[in-house]
Amino acid sequence: MNFSIKSLILASAMAITAIPAMAQDTLRATWTDPNTPQTAPVSAYMNVLQASAYRFSGGELDIELFPNGQLGDQRAMVQQVARGSLHFANIASGVLASLYFPELGIIDMPFLFKSRAHFRATMSYDNPFIKDLLDEVAAETGIRILSLHPYGFRNMTTKDTAIHSPADMVGLRMRTMEIVPHQRMMESLGATAVPIPYLELYTSLQTGVVDGQENPPSNIILQRFYQVQGHMAETQHVMTVGAVLTNEEWYQSLTDDQRQALLHADAEASYAHDGIGSIQDLLGVQEIRDQGVEVYTPTPVEMAEFREATVGPSREWAEEEYGKEFVDGFFAHMESFDADF
Repeated sequence: MNFSIKSLILASAMAITAIPAMAQDTLRATWTDPNTPQTAPVSAYMNVLQASAYRFSGGELDIELFPNGQLGDQRAMVQQVARGSLHFANIASGVLASLYFPELGIIDMPFLFKSRAHFRATMSYDNPFIKDLLDEVAAETGIRILSLHPYGFRNMTTKDTAIHSPADMVGLRMRTMEIVPHQRMMESLGATAVPIPYLELYTSLQTGVVDGQENPPSNIILQRFYQVQGHMAETQHVMTVGAVLTNEEWYQSLTDDQRQALLHADAEASYAHDGIGSIQDLLGVQEIRDQGVEVYTPTPVEMAEFREATVGPSREWAEEEYGKEFVDGFFAHMESFDADF
């Protein structure tokens, strides 16, 4: 091989390594769950997104998957998307709210959603209130939310204390996500909210840093929290809202065909997410029982006590934080679906 050819190859190699992280042939997607698409809703979403985006774009959108928190926790994921070093991340929407856009926390209020179908109807981009909110997120933060997902209703678990009503929670140290509305809700129940990153939660439960936590059944199973928790109450107090993030500048750089392919893939993947999620809703509680956890289903009277203790104070707090006009507009949007659900 002569020198000129070697030089050409070396120059080509250097050019390849110099391609910026957001180049279209190095797309990266990450999330915190193990890559088990048969049991983890986000993993199902990501695998379908990968296959569908490649197919719909004719191979132009080629996504590499990084499950199980390989690229950091959810806070780190948001920051990487904002910087433009990561293309896709699935996080809890409240993490983005806590870091960059507080008003997005409105969708983490307690007892907002009645079902997955109710969530899909109310949180769709087809709704003017939601479209305006998510477009504003993109404009102010540089992060585009492709879609919002109903990851699952959250239940309370504890190591030693059986929770039947709000009175049982007084004085407990309960882990929450780093989401302010979740923390305020826990405080309204008389517990101490202790924000701990998801990937550190098992050890914190095991060592007694906190008495309990709250998560959907699928997370309790995937992370084996049942090994260090003895009780679960089916409070279903908050829907975990998943958000698929991408960098706004990169998103706007796509051709119309590429953007349409991505949105089509997101829609396909969202069906997979909800299908697996619904199955896990059905099977998860029984599996937690089978693992030796005592599961309690609150009575209608006890559930009314949970709502009374949390809904009013949470809305008052939101009005102080986000402004009464914004909060009233959101609840008017939600109430417009009451007749259908």
